[in-house]
Amino acid sequence: MNLNLYLFKQFITTSLLVLFSLVGVVWLNHALQMLEFIVSKDSSFIEFMLLSVFPMPLWLVVALPMAGFIGVIWVISRFLSDRELIVMQAVGLSPLQFARMPVLFGGLLTVFLYVNSVYLLPASFGQFKALQTQVRSAIPKLLVQDNIFIDIADDLTLFVGERISQNEVGRVFIQDARNPDVIVTFTSESGEFSTLEGRPVFLLRNGQRTELSENGQSSAQLTFETHTLDISQKITQNLNRDVLDMNEDSILNLLDPEKAATPRYARERMAMAHYRLSSPLMALTLAVLAASIMMHGRILRETMSRRVLYAALAGIFVQTLLILARSASVSAPFLWPLMYLSAIIPLFFGLFLLWKPLYLQQLMNELMTTRLNPKQRSL
Repeated sequence: MNLNLYLFKQFITTSLLVLFSLVGVVWLNHALQMLEFIVSKDSSFIEFMLLSVFPMPLWLVVALPMAGFIGVIWVISRFLSDRELIVMQAVGLSPLQFARMPVLFGGLLTVFLYVNSVYLLPASFGQFKALQTQVRSAIPKLLVQDNIFIDIADDLTLFVGERISQNEVGRVFIQDARNPDVIVTFTSESGEFSTLEGRPVFLLRNGQRTELSENGQSSAQLTFETHTLDISQKITQNLNRDVLDMNEDSILNLLDPEKAATPRYARERMAMAHYRLSSPLMALTLAVLAASIMMHGRILRETMSRRVLYAALAGIFVQTLLILARSASVSAPFLWPLMYLSAIIPLFFGLFLLWKPLYLQQLMNELMTTRLNPKQRSL
């Protein structure tokens, strides 16, 4: 029991270190892109952090199985280099008994990845896309300067007398010519940039609204305490996203062809749905493959580098099969079972190697014997 708990702690610790390294590299690249985007819109640090963290469940789909795979290989190779595995084998501990913890560890990772794929990913990525749309639609307030006329949108000119804070300005003049039939001018003591239902707005306080007809005559005049002006590019512009990204949509919706705009997009959505259902199995498959290859046959320190190489090649091969199966299912939707088979078949192969730890060696010996017998008979 103490051995199993010790092994489990080692797998978790090593895998988390690897996971932080993999996710950290991806996050750094993504954060640099988001930083440039946030600076151009003069948004807050909180929005930057949210935009850089919300896509993390998407990265875990690939990073977590690989982290668990590398963690299992690392721990077993360390046990092998310290001769601990050799001692365990000498006292009668079979590879199948030792592999209970790697299998349990991979199973727990698979359960978490299913929760991530079904619930966390669509919710988190939906928040990411919504916030990205909101920030993208905002006016870059860095362009707003004192005593300078600027066009904050097509046919929408702003003049401010002073900059009070990042979002507030004083002595505001606005000319709105987006309606071709009338020109509207606003003057107010102060104004504040904000958003309303995902649309950029300008909140005016203590001012006057004047409408001018095409011939320049004043047709209406209104004094107000507060007035909210839509400052998006077009009044009819709809910032609500009708088409969801595949990563933020539910699996049931992805499997429904009627939710897609085109037949090609329907096949892509279906392939994504099956990928999100099959990819969590990779955590268990890779953990079992790593344990079976590292512990198959006679355990010797001299074979450690060879075992690590074989395990790494097997992991890359299985991951490649899943990617190819997903690509093939886009062109031929009936091939979607290949995504599940690319994870299930290697899983059972690894379990078989753990159950028969000397099978490959015996098979190789029989093949060598068969090849030598004709030569011996000829002699």
